[in-house]
Amino acid sequence: MSDTNFSYMEVSAKRKKRNQFISVLIIVAIVLLGVIVWGWIELQKSRNAERIKNALNSQVEPGFKEPEAGTEPFTDSGKIVLQDTAKSIPKPVPAPEPVAKPMPEPTPKPEVAAIPEPKPVSHPKPKHQTVKPSEPAVSPEPVAIPEPAKPQPPAVKPKPEPVVKPAPEPIQVAMRKPEPTPAPKAVVPPPAVVPAPAPVKAFPPEDLPLPEKVEPTDEARQAVVALPAPAPRPAASPEAGAATDAGSNNFKLGISAYKQQDYVNAIRSFSALSKPTSKKRGAQDREEYVQGNFLKGVSLLKVGHMSEAVSAFQNVLEYEKYYPLANMNLGICYVELKQYSKAHQAFEAVIRDQSFIEPAVFDDVMQRTKYFWALAWTRLYKNSTNPDKQNYYRQQATLKWKDYEVWFSKNDKYKNENLKAENYLKSISDL
Repeated sequence: MSDTNFSYMEVSAKRKKRNQFISVLIIVAIVLLGVIVWGWIELQKSRNAERIKNALNSQVEPGFKEPEAGTEPFTDSGKIVLQDTAKSIPKPVPAPEPVAKPMPEPTPKPEVAAIPEPKPVSHPKPKHQTVKPSEPAVSPEPVAIPEPAKPQPPAVKPKPEPVVKPAPEPIQVAMRKPEPTPAPKAVVPPPAVVPAPAPVKAFPPEDLPLPEKVEPTDEARQAVVALPAPAPRPAASPEAGAATDAGSNNFKLGISAYKQQDYVNAIRSFSALSKPTSKKRGAQDREEYVQGNFLKGVSLLKVGHMSEAVSAFQNVLEYEKYYPLANMNLGICYVELKQYSKAHQAFEAVIRDQSFIEPAVFDDVMQRTKYFWALAWTRLYKNSTNPDKQNYYRQQATLKWKDYEVWFSKNDKYKNENLKAENYLKSISDL
């Protein structure tokens, strides 16, 4: 066990040393790579500085002419050293200095006011010497220039031919070129929004002016529903008196005339019924008044007196709120009088109170209600001049006629009415 542990520890130590050595090598390599990259960047900076300086020294500022022969051009003492070709002028020996750091890119700012006028001199034109980046500029010491014994006229030299200078390399110098204005981005128009179809406006049914002379149609005359056999009336109390007996006689005469289809005498008898003082159910005078006014309204509708029939049915509904037969006949009267809004309310009351309809007359009441309800919307559509209203009324009439066909199209009892309903539906669909 001891040998095994020793060998394991020896291998671990060797592995640890090897890992440390590899880590040191990696660090050294990273440092060397960083030094190489830094040196390359500094070399590029020095090259760029030299190129900038050469470009500035060789560039002629706009607005200034080339100096004529024998004229000393203006020079910047901080950048150019004057050297004379005469032997009496010693060359300045630059002092050895450490390598200068790369100079930042200069920004030339010509100052016109500070340029002195050039002075004519007799010695030949000095040569330009550019100071290298490694040698710092040395300010020239004042040198005594001996005057010539005899002034001689300057030698006329031929003008030098213009030297075509190569275009400087595109480097970033102080004199920047104007940046090109970016082209305006193309404005992409937004996608065209397709407007959604406008929803059909809803218009409630409206009442039209009453006609001067009302002639009920055959549809209205045939649609009147007779009242079922009147329920047995309770016995008259001893306190009722002679008024109750008179009312009962008028009611009996009216019932008799109505069964014989003598509608004029029936109307007279029912009109003689007095209005009861109590609305409580079970009273004899109340029951006779309600049933008598209902039959009076039916009789008036048959003879064509629509307005009086409306009053009779309203008297019934004053005492019996839930009376579908009265509402159905009232709606038919309103349709004939072109009072379509009121007819719409009456037919809605029939649908609301259909549970109060006796089973024996349920189909008749519902058939006439749906038929004349659809007829009211159809007449509204044909009498309207507003396009929006016409569209809405037409849709409602179509729905009502289709609803009617669902209920009664297969019922042979209403064969004639079903045929008329089908014709009405075709007429509003073709227009």
